[in-house]
Amino acid sequence: MNKTIYNKSLFGILFLSDIISGYFAIWIVFSNNYLNTLGIYTQTNFLFNAIIIQCFWFPIFYFANLYDTRATLSRFEEIIRIVPLVYTSLIVLISGHLYGIFTLPISPKDTLSYGLIFLGILITNRFVVHTIQKSLLNRNIGLNNALILGVNRRGEAIFNELLNHSYHGLNIKGFVRASDDPDSFDDQRLPMKILGLESDLINITEIEKINDIIIALDKPNPERIISTISKINGLPISIKILPDMYEVVTGLARTNQLVGLPLIDINFNLETFYSQRLKRLIDIFCGFLGLFICFPLWVFIGILIKLDSRGPIFYRQERVGKDGKIFFINKFRSMVSDAEAKTGPVWAATEDDRITSVGKLLRRFHFDETPQLINILKGDMSIIGPRPERPYFVKKLKETYPFYSRRFKIRPGVSGWSQINQPFDVNVKDVHQKLKFDFFYIENMSLNLDIKILFKTIMVVLRGHPNH
Repeated sequence: MNKTIYNKSLFGILFLSDIISGYFAIWIVFSNNYLNTLGIYTQTNFLFNAIIIQCFWFPIFYFANLYDTRATLSRFEEIIRIVPLVYTSLIVLISGHLYGIFTLPISPKDTLSYGLIFLGILITNRFVVHTIQKSLLNRNIGLNNALILGVNRRGEAIFNELLNHSYHGLNIKGFVRASDDPDSFDDQRLPMKILGLESDLINITEIEKINDIIIALDKPNPERIISTISKINGLPISIKILPDMYEVVTGLARTNQLVGLPLIDINFNLETFYSQRLKRLIDIFCGFLGLFICFPLWVFIGILIKLDSRGPIFYRQERVGKDGKIFFINKFRSMVSDAEAKTGPVWAATEDDRITSVGKLLRRFHFDETPQLINILKGDMSIIGPRPERPYFVKKLKETYPFYSRRFKIRPGVSGWSQINQPFDVNVKDVHQKLKFDFFYIENMSLNLDIKILFKTIMVVLRGHPNH
């Protein structure tokens, strides 16, 4: 079955099940009470009201990613996410009604009764839908096409392990012979065909429409694993690795395990609902809010910079953004004018005599970064993301770290996981450590993580950073 049709069909089923949950909740609570006093008692009117109320729940569930169509989705994990969401929504509705912010057409008691019954039916429906979805895996419906890189004992062991589990969601198309596979291994033992060589891996993934690649090298080492991942980087697929290989890509791997088999994901498809839509909406909102708050402060900072040293108020510098696009970052000037005229691009130092008196104050509380709100509104940057680097250093770092370009899969950020954990770089070694933080953020990017980073950033700004 076509994967796109499958996902859209499941999305529709989940949406319909939500309407059904709302219909029965309304019917149970209101059939003999409030709606009868309005003359609303027909089945059609109950269904109509359920659809209208679903217009309230749908955007909430959609933004919370509760229309996830993955076959490997944990049913209990989904329940844990639904319960607090519905409870919080009910509290907001009832509180707003009691404090006169708005008026509900029904009493708080009936609203609470409806919400609790709706929640119970909703959880039951979702559980049934996802249980049926998992049962369809046994009929090869909803599976992701996968291949195993490695014609060796490890590849064979993984395949045999997958045969013993039903709900991993993978359809193994075959094996690909790695460049360092042992000649002594008898490939006749393999129950699946060999699709080709590692040198043709990209072509094989396209021909076989592969969604997942399982790395099972005979003798993995850090350089070998990174080299393999670098070749695949850019394809809309996920990589799965054995736990004992995990240390070689520390900071890269998403910490979710595949159901029934201890494999860990590295997902190259970063175009999720949150990263593509919701995150951008939050950026625009925060950008305008920040601009409104900071503008009066900017006038004062501009006067101080002019009084302190000669040169422009703002400083513009080339940075590398999403997809390798060059843009100009906006900052308040915190160094003397033409600070790199004689030296060229250099790393900043902890005690840098190029920094002006006002610049030290601005850097201590990160006020020099606030003009980047303009970059956020233009779409060059995000509130949270990897720090944007200069083209000169990007060229050097890509030579040292083949996987460095992965940072360009998302917009760079004013703040980020790396910035709050290691806010000051003075050499390439610091950048190496920061890369681990960046890759961790990219693989685990979510609304919860962004909120956590945002609050930590606020704390850093309030207490100031002594190194600056």
